[in-house]
Amino acid sequence: MKYRPVAVPLVTVDPFFSIWSCDDALYGSPTQHWSGKICPITAGILVGGEFMSMGAFEPNGRAIKRRVYQTGLKITPTSSIYEFENEHAKVTLTFTTPLLLNRLDIMTRPVSYVAYKIESKSQRPIRFVFGVSSRACVDNIGQTVSFSRTSCSVRCGNTSQTPLAQSGDNVMIDWGYLHICDKTAMPGRIVAQNRLEAYPINRTYDAFADEPYLMVIKNEQEGVVTLGYDEIKPIEYFGEQLDEYYTKYFDSFEDMLLTAHNQYPEVKALCDELDASLTAETSALSEDYEKITSLAYRQAIAAHKLVEDTEGNIVFLSKEDDSNGCIGTLDVTYPSIPLFLKYNPELVKGMLRPIIKYAKSDVWTYDFTPHDVGQYPLANGQVYGTYPFKIWDIDSYRIYGDLAFEKQMPIEEAGNMLLCLAAVKKYSGGDQSLFDADKDLMKKWTDYLVKYGYDPENQLCTDDFAGHLARNCNLSIKAILGIAAYASLSGDESYMDIAKEYAKKWETDAKASHGATRLTFDGEDTWSLKYNIVWDDLLGYNLFSDDLKKAEIELYKTKCNRYGVPLDSRADFTKIDWLMWATCIHKDKEFFDMVCESMIRMISETVDRIPLTDWYFTSTAAFRAFRNRSVVGGLFINLLD
Repeated sequence: MKYRPVAVPLVTVDPFFSIWSCDDALYGSPTQHWSGKICPITAGILVGGEFMSMGAFEPNGRAIKRRVYQTGLKITPTSSIYEFENEHAKVTLTFTTPLLLNRLDIMTRPVSYVAYKIESKSQRPIRFVFGVSSRACVDNIGQTVSFSRTSCSVRCGNTSQTPLAQSGDNVMIDWGYLHICDKTAMPGRIVAQNRLEAYPINRTYDAFADEPYLMVIKNEQEGVVTLGYDEIKPIEYFGEQLDEYYTKYFDSFEDMLLTAHNQYPEVKALCDELDASLTAETSALSEDYEKITSLAYRQAIAAHKLVEDTEGNIVFLSKEDDSNGCIGTLDVTYPSIPLFLKYNPELVKGMLRPIIKYAKSDVWTYDFTPHDVGQYPLANGQVYGTYPFKIWDIDSYRIYGDLAFEKQMPIEEAGNMLLCLAAVKKYSGGDQSLFDADKDLMKKWTDYLVKYGYDPENQLCTDDFAGHLARNCNLSIKAILGIAAYASLSGDESYMDIAKEYAKKWETDAKASHGATRLTFDGEDTWSLKYNIVWDDLLGYNLFSDDLKKAEIELYKTKCNRYGVPLDSRADFTKIDWLMWATCIHKDKEFFDMVCESMIRMISETVDRIPLTDWYFTSTAAFRAFRNRSVVGGLFINLLD
């Protein structure tokens, strides 16, 4: 089957600075922010005075007629590499975002590179053209932008600057400044006659009606254009507006941008080294797995923002894209961690730190772990599970901000926290400093699991989209393994004894007549992906029998549709992260290949051209919801030993 990426990552820095191509060809349709809002780029060559496009659309949606036709596309973990050709030239266009997890000084620079190489086939002079729309720095129609020059760039930004004035889910930033670091940069656009039109720099433009671009025109036949976004203040963290992480190393945005531009050769070499190493490792498992993980790598990282709190601690905050916009969601962290455990477990600590901080506040009164710490980019306290509107009822008057117990995830989040901390300890060589700093809190959460976790009451788990569920067998596994995680972290063997007792009982209580295990303890003819059980082997607890794990895989093989195995017996949809985790329940190459092939079919055949979804229907490949979420970091779980 021919592989066709569902969407191509172009500029993938963070949840705001994010541009994708959602078509087979770069010029097939306007490029988009991950949310689906149009955020056009233009690229092409000038042959004489005539513009020939590799990716451009006019504001009214009509495509530019003259083309350099796309002949190839390759996606690596850090780059998307296009090839184009016509009678005048061959052109290679490489989009690279240096998301190097072991080099935070580079990873946290809010920059992305567009490199080009022209091989001329003509005697006529050829110049390279690239532009990015000013829509990248506004959110709504009618917002206006202005352009200005800095010491190393031309920039544009909303004429009304109000950093961190709003939060939301499917939104774009409307503060800060988009930069192109290049001496030829200017405001302009491509007009219908296949020519460039320059704009004066000291003018206000309607970002949508005028469609001004930041543009460059390069005479050199090979070079790089450096894009940057200055958010001014990227995150509000419990009332403090934090600076970008790069300010640890640079006095100004312009200093950082110029350094990033000048260091492109060295940075690209590091990216190439990572690409070669990671793709060699993934392709050794399967060619399909290499394609899946290469597509997921930048998405998983760029759904986060890394900052440093006022005490100098790393804080790595995810945005729950296209599901509610929550920031620092613990049950989004949990599925994402395999990628970060592999390359930099310190980042997992940075994900957990905000949840622990909030749980220690007077606001949080429950004996289990919080779900989130706000809505991106405002991390001021949990918003999920609160009453969103004023509600009158016979007993009480509830207002926004009141935490509703029935909307919480008690067993889910307590288990997530303990398992994440145990995983950090293993994959960092023994670091359990976060656990040790708050042992009493961790014991309280573990005792909650001991009391309520084995046979959960009617409540939500991370698969909250499927609704409340009582007696959830997979959630029970999380509780059991969470208790074991506490035992391994605290050294208190009495908790490991409890986990062992619960696991033995679980194997009997969850057994179904089909030979594997049930969705719920009282659901005889039900089944589900028991993805939580993977930590039994990965963390070396060995609480559950090998026969049970083999039986699960054999059942899943019989349930696999064209695009994967459903999440459970209730519906046809699946979660891409949990499906990949299921391949690690028991080593079975046939099942692993079956799953990878089904995912490649979904990616290549779905009609929903969006950044990689994690929730889709296994019979049709149709997108159910969720795009561009960090949970695709879970696809790297097969690389953990």
